[in-house]
Amino acid sequence: MSEEFRPRYPGYDVLDRWNSPDWDDPTREVVRRRLEGIPAPRFFTPAELATLEAAVERILPQPDRGPEARVPIVPWIDAKLAEDFRDGFRYEGMPAQRELWRSALVGLDQTAQALYGRQFTAIEDEDRDEVLRQLEQGHPPGEIWASLGSGRFFRDTLCATVVRIYYAHPTAWSETGYSGPSSPRGHIRKWIGGVDPWEPHERPTRWKTE
Repeated sequence: MSEEFRPRYPGYDVLDRWNSPDWDDPTREVVRRRLEGIPAPRFFTPAELATLEAAVERILPQPDRGPEARVPIVPWIDAKLAEDFRDGFRYEGMPAQRELWRSALVGLDQTAQALYGRQFTAIEDEDRDEVLRQLEQGHPPGEIWASLGSGRFFRDTLCATVVRIYYAHPTAWSETGYSGPSSPRGHIRKWIGGVDPWEPHERPTRWKTE
């Protein structure tokens, strides 16, 4: 296995704490829902789902995992929008979240068409990266982006949502050495770099310099 995908916490699985003093029944129920309650699509159309999946795969790829081991991200975005569960704020000049996401997916196709003559799902990975790069930089071609801030959508909506959903999943907890919610045990070594006796220790990493 390459250094890039070697686990930082070899052998650690946060689910081993299931019956430990670390977790109580409410914690176990929350974790169970995240593992087993993957929501079915209710908001996006199949075409929109395919476009969003293609974008998420470039933002946070999981090449070291098989289909059953991948952290599901798009289903939870769909559920958030189906329930219209909002963040409690809206950036100036941005539409409501349902309109925002649908418009942005149209915009991805418009940009892909302008650059490569095909829809976003039909272009190569490196071309998808370029489409997303132009969104990030704030000047992608496409009619939608004339009235929709692409940089803000890319950074503060798309990327932020993807990262939040990913790191709410126990698989991500295991790879970061996180022991899950600290109820009811709590933590005692709360200073920077402090590791409680029951927490995993990170393996030494040899960083390469160029």
